[in-house]
Amino acid sequence: MRLRLWSSIGTIIILLALLLAMPLLTACGGEEEPAPAPAPEPEPAPAPAPAAVEYDVVKDAVADYLTNIAGNMKASDLYMAIAEGDAPYIVSLRKADDYAKGHIPGAVNMGFGDLTTLPIDEEILVYCYTGQSASFGAAVLGVLGYDVNNLLHGMSSWSNDPAIYVTRFDPEKDQGSFKTETDADTGGSYGPPDVENTASSDAAEIVLAAAKTVAPKYITATDLNMKIAESEDMTVISLRSAEHYAAGHVPGAINFGLGALADNLDKLDPDAPVYVYCYTGQSAAQAVSLLQMLGYDVYSIKFGMCGWSSDPAINAGKCFNPDSVQDYKTEK
Repeated sequence: MRLRLWSSIGTIIILLALLLAMPLLTACGGEEEPAPAPAPEPEPAPAPAPAAVEYDVVKDAVADYLTNIAGNMKASDLYMAIAEGDAPYIVSLRKADDYAKGHIPGAVNMGFGDLTTLPIDEEILVYCYTGQSASFGAAVLGVLGYDVNNLLHGMSSWSNDPAIYVTRFDPEKDQGSFKTETDADTGGSYGPPDVENTASSDAAEIVLAAAKTVAPKYITATDLNMKIAESEDMTVISLRSAEHYAAGHVPGAINFGLGALADNLDKLDPDAPVYVYCYTGQSAAQAVSLLQMLGYDVYSIKFGMCGWSSDPAINAGKCFNPDSVQDYKTEK
């Protein structure tokens, strides 16, 4: 009886030992495939550049450009450079038909949207009809790192042939005698506009995307005078000297120089149009180009203060004078 009991106990112990050993035998037996490694997680898509980041990147590029602003070359200086074989790469931004009628010797013709295809290692000279549209282009190219100048007063300063220059400042039809004021205006205090042109976070691509938003936009003095009379929300900027601003300026205009543009952005309402003027429109067009890159709805006043006032004490006598044109040679 005792032997049978011990035999049963022994059997139970052996069975328990076998049960405990089975997982170890299975693990070492090599019959079961190991569990597959987890699949790698996909790379996250690059996050789009926040609007505030884009604005700051473009603002830095604009501020850098304003330390070395594109200049305005006179027709006489360009003529001499061509005669001496030292001409820059000349770009006409005029219509193809007008280019075909006559253009500055050696000039190539292209549209505004093609400017960024120009060779970066060339000294560039851009011109248009009166100098304003080309000033837009000069600012765009300057921000992108080009060595660029604008032809002062454009084709108007090169030729006296109306079939060649096509259009130029004419005081008989382009100059008003609108009201001015002498009291200084300081403007408001605002935050920046939203700038969302690209999903890239690369600074160069952000600046290039902003540059591609630029397009020449104008308002006549007559139309601006109407908007002022109707008390429309707006910001008006005078880029003229403090002395000339004090002598008389567009009502409500605030005053600072082109070089101080980046330091005065908080005075511009991002939710209302901005109108910019200088003396003849060249510097204002550059400012408008830069402000468009920063996300503002902004326009250049056509022909600047010369379009607003016929009073030499107000326009400072800086209006385009056709008597100064030498009527240089063109080619077809």
